[in-house]
Amino acid sequence: MLKTYFKYTILIFIISILCKSYALSANVKDIKIIGNERIPNETILMFADIKENEHINNEKVNQILKNLYGSNFFDEVTVNFNENTLIIIVTELPIIDKITYNGIKAKKVKEAITKDLKLKSRSSYNTLILSEDNKKILNTLRDLGYFFSTIETFAE
Repeated sequence: MLKTYFKYTILIFIISILCKSYALSANVKDIKIIGNERIPNETILMFADIKENEHINNEKVNQILKNLYGSNFFDEVTVNFNENTLIIIVTELPIIDKITYNGIKAKKVKEAITKDLKLKSRSSYNTLILSEDNKKILNTLRDLGYFFSTIETFAE
């Protein structure tokens, strides 16, 4: 008797979870993108991996956020779903115009420290990636014997 009760309880629990996730989902009738200046709507939709008339729920909204932040093109992303309209609000990261390295005279040293860096000219400026690149530069300089090197980064 207890086994049967336990089976029915689990079955009801699973059905209620499935009904809840279906109740919190709907079809996207329209997609509006706000705040983009350089990056075309089509590119944002490609990164977001969403299309009109597609089924959307909370998990899909979270995946859209994760995909857009993962592109390293945006400083801030907000996704709202209201009345079958998906609204994506973005704030783009600035573009790096030019990177210069001062104080490095040897070409071999400059090539060694720049070969594995993620930030490059004409890429999006991201402070987290800059921090990682600074660590890589310091480690490379230490490997080359420059133990007391320092790095200063600034924008003009």
